[in-house]
Amino acid sequence: MIFIILPNIIFVILIGISTAYLTFLTTKGGLTNNKFKGVWKRLTIRGKYVFFTLLSFLLILIGQELNTKALSNQKDLLLKKERLERDYTITAGIKKGVESTSKDLFEALSKAFAQQELSLDTLKNNIIVLKDSVKNTVNYYNEADPVLIIDENGVFKEENHELLNNYKIRFNSYDAGSTNFNINCLVLLNFEDESLSVARINFFPKNLRLYRQSSWISGFKFDNSKTAKSIYFLLIGRYSTIDGAKWFKINDLYMFDSYKEEVSLITNSEKSRIVKLIELAPDSKLTEIE
Repeated sequence: MIFIILPNIIFVILIGISTAYLTFLTTKGGLTNNKFKGVWKRLTIRGKYVFFTLLSFLLILIGQELNTKALSNQKDLLLKKERLERDYTITAGIKKGVESTSKDLFEALSKAFAQQELSLDTLKNNIIVLKDSVKNTVNYYNEADPVLIIDENGVFKEENHELLNNYKIRFNSYDAGSTNFNINCLVLLNFEDESLSVARINFFPKNLRLYRQSSWISGFKFDNSKTAKSIYFLLIGRYSTIDGAKWFKINDLYMFDSYKEEVSLITNSEKSRIVKLIELAPDSKLTEIE
């Protein structure tokens, strides 16, 4: 039901007018004529005006009461809405602060556990010991297999040295930790003048351990007299889980597009073509960044 809320001054004015008019009617002339029988017939014209004025006065008072209640309900709704909005803002702020604090705390704990060769399993709510106190490897056959990859943004160029181009490459160990890297890394440079150059680089130092969801960043550099439009990385070899219980082979080819600054995995016939180019390309003076 739609109810139009009026300013209270309107009712005050109507009551004032009705009171004044009623006073005028009751002080001028008679209101009844006893010559007639029946209440309604005994009322004179002035008496009937008084009756309708009183009825109108009653209706104005009823209308004023309803209007006052509607105005009060409207104010209550506005106050309730403001309170809900304020509570929501406060709750959202508290929730955001708690989530941020929890995230920072979890990251700090994960780093601390990693330094002590421990891992925090949030699904099972327990701590995994990666090595026991006498340095004997602990086997976890139910763990997921580690996946060693280079992400789409895993290769990036640093600021140029006066005579060298410096590139960084980030290797990620997803799903589980990995170590014992025995991987041959062949890097093919495809220059803008269509010339090629290849080099063999060891990106993985001895005893490197990558824990689950962690990364290892290495790098390489070469003479900046030429600009490489694309760089290929051929990874051939094997690696194991942290406990050494399971071994995995790797034979992946990645391409870094210098213009798009993106890394992509090369497969099928294109991979075979690039591998042949690597086998035929002359050695370069590419060197690893310490």
